[in-house]
Amino acid sequence: MQFKIKPFVAYCLYDWANSPFATVVITFIFSAYFARAIVGNAEKASILWGWSISISAFMIACLSPFIGRHIDKNLSHKSWLIAFTIISSLGAALFWFAYPVPESIIFVCVLVIISNIAFELGGVVYNSLLPTFSEKSKTGSLSGKAWASGYAGGIICLLIILFGFVQNENPLFGLEKNMAANIRIAGPIVAIWFIIFSLPFLLNIPKNKKKAFCKNESLFKEVISNIKKLFTKSNQGRFLLSRMIYTDGLNTLFAFGGLYAAGTFKMSFSEIIIFGILINISAGLGALFFSYLDDRIGPKYIIKISLIFLIIFGGITLIIENKELFLLFGSALGFFIGSVQSSSRSFMLRYITKGNNAEIFGIYAVSGKCTAFIGPAVLALTVSIFDSQRAGMGSIIIFLLIGLILLQRVVEPK
Repeated sequence: MQFKIKPFVAYCLYDWANSPFATVVITFIFSAYFARAIVGNAEKASILWGWSISISAFMIACLSPFIGRHIDKNLSHKSWLIAFTIISSLGAALFWFAYPVPESIIFVCVLVIISNIAFELGGVVYNSLLPTFSEKSKTGSLSGKAWASGYAGGIICLLIILFGFVQNENPLFGLEKNMAANIRIAGPIVAIWFIIFSLPFLLNIPKNKKKAFCKNESLFKEVISNIKKLFTKSNQGRFLLSRMIYTDGLNTLFAFGGLYAAGTFKMSFSEIIIFGILINISAGLGALFFSYLDDRIGPKYIIKISLIFLIIFGGITLIIENKELFLLFGSALGFFIGSVQSSSRSFMLRYITKGNNAEIFGIYAVSGKCTAFIGPAVLALTVSIFDSQRAGMGSIIIFLLIGLILLQRVVEPK
């Protein structure tokens, strides 16, 4: 079954579908809810959340290149993406049972680990399908527009949760506010959103006319051999190393943005959601703006400029005390977050050859995850030592700066 829909629209719709998972579950609502209602201590919550994200990142780094290689060999992109979509959606739905009691701590941490693994592995397959839905000369543009549509999806979903349930004195569907039901409902909403809006893309993934290929060599040996070859090409290895570092900073920022806003600036759930909406609007505009430049000036230049401004604005958010100023500069960060993500994806597309899409993006995921457990772990350790969220968030700036320095040595492929 296929819907008659333009390929670029179908591709953008999956970003629209999956972004609320990252926005609502990982970054804003449930991270803050975990800190305030379940743990009751911002610093302890940061430590627990940090280790949960770290464990999931470690597992993603271990699994993604092998799963990617397996998908390429068996041409099973569609079935794997459907499976990952269902698992991550189910994980989001189960947050309904994250009651505001300390006994929910282990349940939430396990749920974050499993659902985040499925979500990120689904992203590997989704990224690998970008060339299938775009002309080669327009992949950068589609990448940016897809990121922008994802941020738009996150905004709309946050608005529904904010005005339909959190701020509404009479939440929709007659939902009661006892036991934080008006907050917990965000999980099922994300799950339904994910499933419904992912269908047009999943149903439009074309059947691969090529025959699946197999070699006698084991999957493990193939992947290890290909990774070694990849890093003998120093330019490609340099980009992956650079991306590994600055993405570690971005992932940590996503995971702890809501916790930082709730703990340091004492924001309410409504204020955190408004902050999430503002930063998503800013990120969507940034991704859309730079999408028109990516194929013209190249992704490397866009990544460099974006990292510089992220370092500047990020540093400002660490020293200001005023909540309104934090909202201003924190939202401004978003304009350059979307462009870094989008242009990094289009940069990696330039290294794809011989139909190894999923494997390349599996290795790409490794570069974003193999040290991703370090960022949250360093932040959690820094918070433990200094008993300060500001000190912990300061480690993010260091990751962005190192990534920028390493990027200087990368020669952009044509």
